[in-house]
Amino acid sequence: MTATPGADTFMDHAKQTAFVEHVRGRGGASAQVAVTLEQFFDGNDCEWCIAPNRPEDVPLEVVRRVLFDLRSHPEVHDVRIELDVLEFDTFPDDEWPYASGAAVVTTLLPEEVDSLTIEADTESSGGPAAGADWLVDAPGVPTGHHYVGVWWD
Repeated sequence: MTATPGADTFMDHAKQTAFVEHVRGRGGASAQVAVTLEQFFDGNDCEWCIAPNRPEDVPLEVVRRVLFDLRSHPEVHDVRIELDVLEFDTFPDDEWPYASGAAVVTTLLPEEVDSLTIEADTESSGGPAAGADWLVDAPGVPTGHHYVGVWWD
């Protein structure tokens, strides 16, 4: 592991490589892949991997905490990271695959999800929708739930 300048955590290169290989194996070179919060954040300290235009006073750790807290909400069934198509064949040591949003499976309305994610500087959520069929490994949507998309600029 190597230290990332200005960070209190370390990029775990073995986890980065395993993560990229997993995503590539799921079709991530040409499609958006959904991954669990653990898969996305474990070993990842790349500040610009998600919500890169957020204010400097909203570090990656805040985004991570907000998404894990959202998933633990009683009306949320699951939260998955929506990865963009992989942009590199080999990722630089200090970069993690980029994600522009999260898939939330919930009974909450988009406005309610917005209020739970505002600390992470999210845009207005999209949905509700029956599912996220464009995502490889999209989370299942149980009866009575729907998909809400959380995005960043």
